[in-house]
Amino acid sequence: MKEKLYQYYGFIVNYLVYKKDYVCFESNNTEYLIYKTTLDEINLSFLDDIINYLDNHSIFFHQIIKHKIGYTFEFSNQRYVVLRPRIVSERKITLEEIIKTSSIPIRNNNQNLLENKIDFLEQYLANYENVQLINFNYFIGLAENSISLFNLRNDNDRKYINHHRIYHDETAFEFYNPLNIVIDYRTRDLAEYAKSLFIYGKDYILEYLKYLKLEDWYTYFARILFPSIYFDYIDKYINNNIKLEEKRISEIANSFEKKLKELYTYISAYTKIPYIEWLSDVDYL
Repeated sequence: MKEKLYQYYGFIVNYLVYKKDYVCFESNNTEYLIYKTTLDEINLSFLDDIINYLDNHSIFFHQIIKHKIGYTFEFSNQRYVVLRPRIVSERKITLEEIIKTSSIPIRNNNQNLLENKIDFLEQYLANYENVQLINFNYFIGLAENSISLFNLRNDNDRKYINHHRIYHDETAFEFYNPLNIVIDYRTRDLAEYAKSLFIYGKDYILEYLKYLKLEDWYTYFARILFPSIYFDYIDKYINNNIKLEEKRISEIANSFEKKLKELYTYISAYTKIPYIEWLSDVDYL
């Protein structure tokens, strides 16, 4: 790989340090990161423009380093991209940073950076249809309800900076990686952050509505409804051989449903949202 870095970028590299998700190295007293990527040159160019655009808002994502002919290079049948980190802190990301970043509109949208939730769900159905997973059908039902709500929404509104996923313990170093950027409704990151906190016993799901305009409550609820927390848990179980705690999943399902009913009842009193019968049963009181 050192030869590739010299060939494409002119970097003279003495050593590479292999981390879990990336490789780091120094060249001319500057630190760089190497990540695998599935993004093509068009999308990486678009991300590069977004990074420059965010600089004007004092939001500094890691820079994508362009070489002589593009953004990526191949090594051992994998495509890689080089980043220059601008924030290396392992501090936890703040709520204020999440809200600020996801409030930045993107005018020239690139559809390839939009997550297709239907494709995402079909992927799980195909991968795990023969695996016996507790509450699987229940959470798939939640996902289908969420997708139905999004399908009733105008996609032209999905033009804000978000992340593929964001967690309660997200670090600044991870948060400002541009390869995690996805264009979606402005409520996506806040909802994902609230769900991640909820799993760890910190319930701010209803409280976070105060950071949103009334017109955004609909998509906030639809994103809360999408059970990404469950899919992440199953991914860890399937891909990393982590023990599946069935009791824990049942507890999550029960507490999450109560919170969904509470949120749905509250939002329904203030804004128009489709009637969902099973959420209208307010037995959480």
